[in-house]
Amino acid sequence: MKLSPYTNMHKGVSIGLFPFLTTLVLLSVHYFTGALDWPEAGNIRAQRDFNSAIGMSLITGYFWFALRIMHQNVASTLISLLVKTNQLSQFSNHRRELATEFKLHLFNAMIISIMITIIYCIFEGLITIDQEVHVLFLTATAVPFWFLAILFLFQISSNIKYLTNNVLPHAQGHADRLKSIITVLKLGTANSIFAMGALAIFPIFWLKKDIPSIDVMGVTFFTGVVGFYLFWPVIKLNNKLKKEQKAVIIQLDNEIEIGIKSCAKGQEPATALSIEDLESEKERVNKMGARVFAPRDKARVAACIALIPISWVMLFIIEWIIQLPVYR
Repeated sequence: MKLSPYTNMHKGVSIGLFPFLTTLVLLSVHYFTGALDWPEAGNIRAQRDFNSAIGMSLITGYFWFALRIMHQNVASTLISLLVKTNQLSQFSNHRRELATEFKLHLFNAMIISIMITIIYCIFEGLITIDQEVHVLFLTATAVPFWFLAILFLFQISSNIKYLTNNVLPHAQGHADRLKSIITVLKLGTANSIFAMGALAIFPIFWLKKDIPSIDVMGVTFFTGVVGFYLFWPVIKLNNKLKKEQKAVIIQLDNEIEIGIKSCAKGQEPATALSIEDLESEKERVNKMGARVFAPRDKARVAACIALIPISWVMLFIIEWIIQLPVYR
């Protein structure tokens, strides 16, 4: 599985090609092993296997695609930040550091995914020698499912943290530093939107199944926790932007006040021009906060959040269609 970390080049190959092919391969494997045989009415175990085969295949491909998009966006953001700080020559070093951290996340995600799969098999009584073939393949494909999901969650926070701690400190000047924070903030928002999109696939696991209250509470709690985790870096960066923006405005006000006093005393003939430049700078800084989330960005976030309840409505519609006589 080639993840091509931290590059915005894919040698002419579509960034979604391999994730799409992976999803098709997984669905094909489940089809030929019997997991995708249409379940009989009332066969809860067969229905659960059917739902899991579809859900895990789709989410596995989705998270791989999201990882590739994230790495591409991180590379582009890193280049943009380094250009602002005149440190483009450091790109290879930063990419090497990010790749080293990525390898550590690969190892940790693999260990955790295997542990989760083993624990699930123990609780479900799946560790036996007389299991059906399709159940064995479902169990095996649960490992890449959990692996990519956990790896994405690791990466989504560590990348923002790395850029904030190792690249942003080199941004000098009021405007450049605030613009750099906004650039990282937009990256974090885009990553979070992609991750939230995966939650819209989760309802497939409850297709043609009763949804107990405990499942509703569990899914709601899980969605809230994941949503908070995903958007927490964005919230912190937004607070950081507001704090630094306020500090810059205070500093500019002080410089303007000093300039006015100097101009009144006639100490500097060019002070009036300097005051005008400072006022222009202050106006640009004030406008930066409004440019963080353009209407298009807000629409994307709203659409992403709305996608989750819409996916549940779609689930109920599909179940209603399946119950029609023509499909029986």
